[in-house]
Amino acid sequence: MHTRLLEYMLRVAELGSINKAALDLNLSQPTLSRHIATLEKLMGTALFVRSQGGVSLTEAGKLLADRSRPLLRQFALLKDQVGEVASGQLSIGVPASWQRAFTSRFVGTMLREHPNIKLRVHEGVSNILRDYLLAGVLDLCIMPFDPAPPAGYAQMPLVREPLIVLGQRSENFDSREPAPLSCVDGARLILPGRPNAITSQVEHMLKRKGMNFNIAIETDTLALCLDLARQGLGVTVVPASAVYDHDLADISWSPLRGLFLTWSLFESLARSHSHAVHEGRKLVHETVAMAVSQGTWHGVEVPGGARQS
Repeated sequence: MHTRLLEYMLRVAELGSINKAALDLNLSQPTLSRHIATLEKLMGTALFVRSQGGVSLTEAGKLLADRSRPLLRQFALLKDQVGEVASGQLSIGVPASWQRAFTSRFVGTMLREHPNIKLRVHEGVSNILRDYLLAGVLDLCIMPFDPAPPAGYAQMPLVREPLIVLGQRSENFDSREPAPLSCVDGARLILPGRPNAITSQVEHMLKRKGMNFNIAIETDTLALCLDLARQGLGVTVVPASAVYDHDLADISWSPLRGLFLTWSLFESLARSHSHAVHEGRKLVHETVAMAVSQGTWHGVEVPGGARQS
């Protein structure tokens, strides 16, 4: 199916009129109507309800529109990558919790030392990054270690950091002392939606010990997890990097005893030859090493190295 047909359908749905959409798209009304009819024939169902006042999506049309939007965005990203000089572009996925420990300095150094490389940064929780990785959008990606990495990607472990429980100051967590898993037994948890490495690990450990896993709020935004916990709506479990160089005056947190997350660098084998990917991989390792050496990344460990406090 040509993506243009989906774009036409979305524009008609947005304007609620084939005539208005035709003017906007610089097409004749009969031509646009034929395109919509072609799409409906391909789908095997009507996508619009016609009336004197215009058109509106059927239930099938709403489903197609909802599913088409992310696909078209993904296609646009891929088109940008293919259309540009391969050696001059780097697309990297980074966990949101790494923004202060890693991402800001990585981007700054890349722009200063390699001004000719066009950098695209995708920041998010692990399940979102994995979707981007599987879609082929990323050249490099920092994600939780995967015992069965996706086909077409090489994996190299970077660091292991503790998971921490975080809530209002009244929770009285102590950052100097690991908290037992029982502190989140039955607690109102604010976590990323499944599938997610942290959510899965917390759920597995609680159920393994016969404790109650109570996920009260699901959100795929780290900042919102922290803010909701700060408001006292529950507690959240995040990587220790989430509190790196943050103002912690109104919250309390503690490492959860025995819970860690190992992060790996995933590299697209199809793009390993690229100068941009080569320089990006090198800078990832240098930037991580610098962040670890500063001693402010709580509990982080490097493969084969000593623990940093």
